[in-house]
Amino acid sequence: MVFSLRKTAELKKRHINVQEAYNLWDILAAKYAEIEQIQIWENFAHDLDLKLLLGSLKADYTKEARNIENEMRKHGVSGIDAPRKGVNTSSNSEVLTDEGIALELFIKSKEVMEILLRAIRSSTTNDDLRKLFIKMLRDTISRVDMNSKYIKLRGWFNQPPLYPNIPKDTNEMIDCGEAYHIWDHLTFRYDNIQQTRILYETTHDEDFKMVLKTGLGKILMEQAELLEKECLKFGIPLPKAPPNVLTTIQTTEMLDDNHMFRVLNAGVQGAAVLHFSAVKQCGTNDRLRKIFIELLYDEIYMADKLTKFGKLKSWFNEAPKYTLLR
Repeated sequence: MVFSLRKTAELKKRHINVQEAYNLWDILAAKYAEIEQIQIWENFAHDLDLKLLLGSLKADYTKEARNIENEMRKHGVSGIDAPRKGVNTSSNSEVLTDEGIALELFIKSKEVMEILLRAIRSSTTNDDLRKLFIKMLRDTISRVDMNSKYIKLRGWFNQPPLYPNIPKDTNEMIDCGEAYHIWDHLTFRYDNIQQTRILYETTHDEDFKMVLKTGLGKILMEQAELLEKECLKFGIPLPKAPPNVLTTIQTTEMLDDNHMFRVLNAGVQGAAVLHFSAVKQCGTNDRLRKIFIELLYDEIYMADKLTKFGKLKSWFNEAPKYTLLR
């Protein structure tokens, strides 16, 4: 019996859904494209630090491509043409500048972040595969953060309009986009707090109640307090906060736990996209970008836990399988 259970669990690990199969193909295509592009840029880069950065990134992308290739073999997903072994040219044109290479690298890295975030959201069948995508996203975000600091250090950063209403006793700058993201995040968190309180009062499942209580106290309330402090620090008007007292809803028959879980899960996915947008846009204030990165990490790990919880409760609608194992 124990052997049978182990075999069943192992078979489940080998299952992937149709979107996960596409995610593997899509990520591999992106990695191959990055490797090819870096091999071209290496011929035109002049700055020694930029050359070292390109070499390091090519090694990282090659390793990640190998990991994806291994997963594709494991799950029977067809690959694509591999990148060329190298690109060598005798010209070293001044038309392709170091600044242009660095900025283009920065933009392409953010595009890969988006591919990985989409892969994490849609990889609900195979937990191990989702774990791999989460690690790849963390590594990519670290590179984007590093590249952003490098671009600013070299004086290649195009400064967006600065937020004009910063108090005199605040010695940090933020741009208008960053100011909006602070306000927008806090507004969204206030809505999340009220929605979670409603779900908590109406759910029947005690395990789900515990999930909601933990999310409300350990994530939503703490994040709202953090964002409130940033609003006050930079002189950003605070949005209207949700009520502290919520009247218990007596009639809950129309709200089943299954539906409420999916409402919560959709909210977490939406929050991850919101955090991701802030990470991509936040370039003026490095400390603030770090805050948004941590918010994104928290949301991704919450989404991962919710996926496992939802599957345990059979509250997830299973996506079509890519393979049928006998």
